[in-house]
Amino acid sequence: MARPQSFERSTVLSQALRVFWSKGYNDASIQDLVDATGLNRGSLYNSFGDKAELFAEVMRLYVSQSPTQLLIIAPEDANAHHLFTNFFQALVDRARSDPDHKGCLMTNTAAGFYGCSAAMSESVRDSLAGMEVLFVKLISQGQHRGEISTQIEPLKLARFFVSAALGINVFARTHADESVLQDIVDVTLHALN
Repeated sequence: MARPQSFERSTVLSQALRVFWSKGYNDASIQDLVDATGLNRGSLYNSFGDKAELFAEVMRLYVSQSPTQLLIIAPEDANAHHLFTNFFQALVDRARSDPDHKGCLMTNTAAGFYGCSAAMSESVRDSLAGMEVLFVKLISQGQHRGEISTQIEPLKLARFFVSAALGINVFARTHADESVLQDIVDVTLHALN
C-alpha cells in the first residue's frame, strides 16, 4: 500500500519554480530539484511524473502569478490604457526587485526552444498566443471606448506589446539598468496615444 503524500504540493511547486527559474529547464537537474524540495527521487517522480511534467505544472503556477494576471482579473470596464501602464510597470518592478536578474521564466523558456520538448514548445506557444488574444481584447475594448488610439489595428498593437514584454524580460535578464527598461515601457505605451 502506498504511503499518503506528506508534503504541501504548492510548496514543492514553488521550490521547484525557483530552481527552474534560476537554472532553466535543461540545467536544472533532478538532484537540484530533490535538494530544493526535500523530496526523494521516488516521491518526486511518483507525485509529479518526470521532469517535463513537473516543469509543465511549475509553468502553470508561474503563469498564475505573472503580471499578466493584472490584465486577466481586471474588471470588464477597467481603463485599458491604465491596465497596460500597470502591466508594463509591473514588469519593470519585478526586474528591479529581483537581485538574481532571472528575467521571466516564460521568456527564458521561449528563448531556449532548442532544449524544449515538443510539449514544452507547444505550452510556450499557447501561452504567448493567449497573451496576444488577451491584449487584442483589451486593446479593442479600449479603442471602442476612446481610451486607446485607433491608429494601429488591435492585432498589430497586441503583437507589438507581446514583443515589448518579452524584450523587457530579456533586458531584465541581462542586468540592464532600470532606466533602459523604463525607456522601453515609455515608448511602448506611447503607441496607445
